[in-house]
Amino acid sequence: MIIVLFRTIILYGVVLISMRIMGKGELGDLQPFDLVVSLMLADLAIMPMEDLDAPLSYGITSITTIMFLQCLISYITLKSSNARKIICGRPSIIIDHGKFNTKEMNKLRVNVNDVLGQMRLKGYYNVEDIDYLIMETNGEMSIIGPTEAPGVKCNRIPISVILDSKVMYKNLEKFKIEENKLDEELRKNNLKLNEIIYGFVDENDKFVFYKR
Repeated sequence: MIIVLFRTIILYGVVLISMRIMGKGELGDLQPFDLVVSLMLADLAIMPMEDLDAPLSYGITSITTIMFLQCLISYITLKSSNARKIICGRPSIIIDHGKFNTKEMNKLRVNVNDVLGQMRLKGYYNVEDIDYLIMETNGEMSIIGPTEAPGVKCNRIPISVILDSKVMYKNLEKFKIEENKLDEELRKNNLKLNEIIYGFVDENDKFVFYKR
């Protein structure tokens, strides 16, 4: 009994330290690969506690290896937008001003009941009352509703043009935003590309930039 107690305390400490090292993101809504890591950590911690013949070092080595891989993946997704799209995916617009995007719903295997249920949980009961319903990369659905001013709606979600100091050329092409216009706005605001962590075009076609 004492052996089990000590092994449990040691493994608890190792898992706790690993979660802290991997960051606070692991404690919130989980991305798909975060969920995999959490499940694996739980299994790896339980096995040495159940099998007293298994060396404790095996469990500690496995947990620290998972921790290292998770930190590596997090670093890669932080530095590479392409890697982030592959590993985390991208948000999907499910409802756009009263219209259901059935193509995206089929791709995500989401039905109308799922969407309506999420709307009700967030206090919306009529599709006409929202401007956008978006499926985020962690599986949560977020809603963009009308602004506080009566009768005013969000006509278009912000179009990202710069992310992590990189120009999002696909968005420029898709939404017919001229690259020269972007360069002009940067010069007008006396900004360099490597100074910007996020830039977008709002619904009024105004460029907005956030510096690092």
